[in-house]
Amino acid sequence: MRVSLVVPVLLMLCAARLAAQDVTPVDVAAGYAFVHDEDSSYNFRSGWTVSVAAHVTRWFEAAADAGGSYKTLSIPGDPPKFTVYSLMGGPRFSLAHAGRIAPFAQVLFGVARATTTVVGVSESVRDFAYQPGAGVDVALRRHLAARLAADYRIIRAEGRNSKESRVVIAAVIGIGR
Repeated sequence: MRVSLVVPVLLMLCAARLAAQDVTPVDVAAGYAFVHDEDSSYNFRSGWTVSVAAHVTRWFEAAADAGGSYKTLSIPGDPPKFTVYSLMGGPRFSLAHAGRIAPFAQVLFGVARATTTVVGVSESVRDFAYQPGAGVDVALRRHLAARLAADYRIIRAEGRNSKESRVVIAAVIGIGR
């Protein structure tokens, strides 16, 4: 799969660039993710996200993001359960270090895995996904910020696109410098 080659190559190129710098600042974020599946109209109210971004320049970062979202239908008996996991990476463009507020935009590429469990029987599919998004980090202390972000995940499955919108609230910790 070509996508599985693109992300490691991008990360190696960024690592080479970071190795040439005196400082290698990295941001780690973790928080809550709310996902709305536009095809099924389901809201995945239980969710999480973890991301890591390495600053290549003042305005360009190599970002990686992992997340999970969960939904159980409210019906009697053994209700169906849905889970979606994603692992993505790509470029992030930010106005970092421009003050207390640092807006950013990113486009991540990777894989999404959806699992449906009905009456104890599970079926999973794994497909290519891409996720444009934007957000803002608000500095709280020197190495601590709060993040509010929104993105739009498109999952390419069986010749058609499945669409999910996502809102993220996270804590961001800066490492380095």
